[in-house]
Amino acid sequence: ISTLLSLALATPVHPRQSNLQPFTGALGGITATPVQNSGDAKRPFLVKGDTFVNIGAALQRSCDQQFNACANAANGGDATLSVSGCSTQK
Repeated sequence: ISTLLSLALATPVHPRQSNLQPFTGALGGITATPVQNSGDAKRPFLVKGDTFVNIGAALQRSCDQQFNACANAANGGDATLSVSGCSTQK
C-alpha cells in the first residue's frame, strides 16, 4: 500500500512538448509564444496557459502575444524596434 500511495502522490513526469508554432521570426529577439498540445481532446492547443479548440486560434493568440511583447519593447525605449516594424512582422 505504501508503494501505491507514493506512486499516487508522485509528481507527474511530463514528456517534452514540441512547439506547433511554425513561425520562427523574432524581431528584437522576441519569439512567438509556443503552441503546445494541451492533452485535452476537446481543447487540444495550449498557449501560455490558455487552451483552444483549433490550431488557427492558438496560432493567432501566439502571434498576438509576440506582437504585444514587441510593441511593448518598442514603446519602452528599445531603439532597435518600432511598432510599425512589429506590425510588419505580424
